[in-house]
Amino acid sequence: MTLRDKRQEEFAEVWLNTGEFGILLLCPRFGKIRTSINILKRMKKDCKILIAYPDNKIKESWEEDFQIMNYKNDNITYTTHLSIKKFTNIEYDIVIIDEIHLLSENQIGECVDLFSVNDKILGLTGTLSSWTKKTLYEDLGLNVVAEYPIEKAIEEGVITDYQITVIKVPLDNIKLNDYKGKKKTEKKHFDALSWVINKLTRERKDTMFLRLARMRIIQGSLSKLNKTKELLKIYKDERILVFCGTIKIAESLGIPSHHSKSKNKQIFEDFATGEGNHLSVVKIGNTGITYKPLNKVIINYFDSNAENLAQKINRCMAMEYNNLDKKAQIFIICSTESVEQKWLTNSLEFFDETKIKYV
Repeated sequence: MTLRDKRQEEFAEVWLNTGEFGILLLCPRFGKIRTSINILKRMKKDCKILIAYPDNKIKESWEEDFQIMNYKNDNITYTTHLSIKKFTNIEYDIVIIDEIHLLSENQIGECVDLFSVNDKILGLTGTLSSWTKKTLYEDLGLNVVAEYPIEKAIEEGVITDYQITVIKVPLDNIKLNDYKGKKKTEKKHFDALSWVINKLTRERKDTMFLRLARMRIIQGSLSKLNKTKELLKIYKDERILVFCGTIKIAESLGIPSHHSKSKNKQIFEDFATGEGNHLSVVKIGNTGITYKPLNKVIINYFDSNAENLAQKINRCMAMEYNNLDKKAQIFIICSTESVEQKWLTNSLEFFDETKIKYV
């Protein structure tokens, strides 16, 4: 039995011994599903199970691990977070909410109803900000009953060590773009929006739509695109996963891409199993997917959510036993704008400052 297997059994035991109601906060790449299967194996063979997850790719991970661990039960109901509302009046022997940190406000409301008729609740996540932790406790009564942080997992050799390199680039101030009939560079347009946002903020007026417009400039930044291309050229012979904010950027990198409008799903499946060097993704592949082998990630776009960024970074931190000296390298492309740098500071709360360098 490996140390990982031992820890998975230990955390299953903790949940079973703390009222069978709570969250297991176990770092990404640790094996939350297998920990859960250890719990299910301690319950009656045909127990009635509801498993909720953010997207169907995670369902595939559950089915795969059930097969690997030889767990058979015909009484399992699968649902996405979005469809929890269909099951709120049904009693189960256990309800499992995978990636519980991704529940929306409405979905948390549906869980209130679901929990009112179910008393064995297992929440699973690898990343949980203090704000989300507070929300899940106040709204659902769920506490974190066990935690296995990233640094502890690295220390014990369960996941690989990492180095984060933040590359700062100024927004492009040369190429003119069309913004609703007006020709401006992305830098000029960003500054113009910021000026209006600051003015309206002082006047205590709504700035939400303007902030979204400003965020889209960062998502589609030409200078960030060019820097990403430079890195891909440097590491042209290595496997790299690139996280982008828009489909346009993902398709402009000159490498295979996968997103909600992709017709060829096989490209993504092949990359996850080890085929191909480069792949760009948009809002896909952050959670529940293991890429083998992989030790480099480029993050072209991020927001201020620490949980989202941690999930992206941890995609390349799975231990590879034929590469025990592996050290994950994460490149984050950030503009020199203070608003994005503030997002980055918030987003890196789960990571060791000594392992982050700025260039």
